[in-house]
Amino acid sequence: MKIIIIITLLICIQSQESEMLQQIAQNSFGRQILQTIQLELTQENAARQIYTMLNKLFYDLRDEDARSSKANGERQAQCSDQFQLINQIQEKAVVAKADYERQIPGKQEELLNKLGQVEQKNAEIQRNDQLQIKFQEERRKDHETYERKRDELIGLINGLKQAQQIIRQLQTPHPGGALVQLKEHHQQLLKSYAQNSEFKEMTSLLMELCSDSKIHSDNDNVQVIVDIINDLIESIYDVQKREMYAEDWAEKFFQQDLLRLSKENVRLQGQITDDQVAADFAQQRLDDLQQQASLQQIIYDNKEIERKSFEIACKEDNNAAEQTRLSRNEQIQIVLQLLELFENNFNDRTRTALLQIVV
Repeated sequence: MKIIIIITLLICIQSQESEMLQQIAQNSFGRQILQTIQLELTQENAARQIYTMLNKLFYDLRDEDARSSKANGERQAQCSDQFQLINQIQEKAVVAKADYERQIPGKQEELLNKLGQVEQKNAEIQRNDQLQIKFQEERRKDHETYERKRDELIGLINGLKQAQQIIRQLQTPHPGGALVQLKEHHQQLLKSYAQNSEFKEMTSLLMELCSDSKIHSDNDNVQVIVDIINDLIESIYDVQKREMYAEDWAEKFFQQDLLRLSKENVRLQGQITDDQVAADFAQQRLDDLQQQASLQQIIYDNKEIERKSFEIACKEDNNAAEQTRLSRNEQIQIVLQLLELFENNFNDRTRTALLQIVV
């Protein structure tokens, strides 16, 4: 009965060994090991040599697994550090962009304010230019009025002096055609010089008095009229002087107004230059802020692309390392199985099974 049990156990063990060898042969690494073992089994003292080879291979695989695990851990740590660095750069970019964007509205308002001031001052200069044109036109018209009145007064004075000469002829014994001449001169004087003058009525009255036969028949009366004409001439001279004085002051005020407007334009132009410089600076600063905000967004986006690239690379490295670890662990298990076979159960049947396995 014991013999049967032993034989049964041996058969089971042999069956298990055969099944294990078949499983090992299905693995590429296992096939290579089995092929090496089959070659070594032809040598003397092969079992010990194979055991030593397998034992060394076991430690080599274990050391390689430790190194690979360490290297993968270091790579994953580098990935983690890189992700942390990317996060820091992105956080700084977000903060910097927000800071730049916070300043943009203020600079836009400052720019619009300066441009508004430039536009306002240009409008003031334009108004001043229009005022200058208006003052010049008004001055031209006033001066023409003055010259026309001056010419009338001068003509009236000269006409009255000529009238005096004609009137004096009435005082002579033989006045001749002086009366007719006086009447004609009277009409011409009123028509040419006294039409718009405040002295028209007085001049007309004097001429009519001189033409009256009752008046010019008496030399004393004629002399009175001559004297009145002298007074009238003096009055006209006074008016002429006042007109000249008023004209001088009008010209003076006109020049002062032109000078004032000119100086005001110079002052405004200087302010426009300063405002334009400030506007250009504000525009440049605004452009810089917008560019910096865009640059921070670009930095953030580039780092996001870099993050995704690192995530893919790190994930692929980790997956590859995991696959390598699993494969190496499988190899280690194969070596351990073979080590156990050669350490505890190696015999002629095992040798035969190893040599007969098809790899």
